[in-house]
Amino acid sequence: MNAAEINDVRISEDRLTFDLADGRCISVPLAFYPTLFHASQEERQNFERYPFSVYWPDLDCDIGVEGMLQGAKELPIYAAKAEQRIRDSKAAA
Repeated sequence: MNAAEINDVRISEDRLTFDLADGRCISVPLAFYPTLFHASQEERQNFERYPFSVYWPDLDCDIGVEGMLQGAKELPIYAAKAEQRIRDSKAAA
């Protein structure tokens, strides 16, 4: 087992946390990932955990442990798509 493998994923209203196999806990503000930040609680909780990444199929969002370790934020193009999805849902309501 690689030390950077993800053992657990936790998502609160404002943080995304990965617990790693070597005992480290990585936590970043949810605002780093607008796709998750703007998602519903149900969408946030529907994820697939892989050894080195987590994928949210409803959001087509994938976050890797290496990116989190480096403090990488979501790319602007994906953030813009998340914001457009919010605008579209508000317009439809």
